[in-house]
Amino acid sequence: MHDGWPDRLIVRPLTRGDARQVASWQYDGPWHIYNLTASDGLPAAADGYSAVADSATDRIVGFFCTGPEARVPGLDEDPDVLDLGVGMDPRWVGKGHGMAFGGTVLGHLRRDHPATPVRAAIQAWNLRSRQLVRRLGFVEREQHQCVQDGRSVTYVVAILSTTAR
Repeated sequence: MHDGWPDRLIVRPLTRGDARQVASWQYDGPWHIYNLTASDGLPAAADGYSAVADSATDRIVGFFCTGPEARVPGLDEDPDVLDLGVGMDPRWVGKGHGMAFGGTVLGHLRRDHPATPVRAAIQAWNLRSRQLVRRLGFVEREQHQCVQDGRSVTYVVAILSTTAR
């Protein structure tokens, strides 16, 4: 694409170098809450994290995590669903690449977990991300309230059934 977005994305293990890069990402406006701090630590592939990268250059454009790493505080584990969390390099956020990124992640998960519904928790105020997950086939099911970093946060919990794709 004309803005430098990769022609093809791949999923691969997240390396320590990728994790350092993710930790340096700085989001603007209300999305600043997604900025990592030194106390957040660096994710590692062994902790359920994967990179989404440019197939030609191997440059990371985002990451995703599954399982316990993807669950927000207080959201109960459900053995019948796969919890999913994602993050995209802020230089690509809001530029129309969400469907390609999300489709790559979901395609990978469908190959590894074909019969398992996927659950995502999106902060309720984040209308852009909520619109994207709906476009990807998720259905918003409930709200979840928790305390993070000393403040009350409301999430919308959305499910992508195995029959939705």
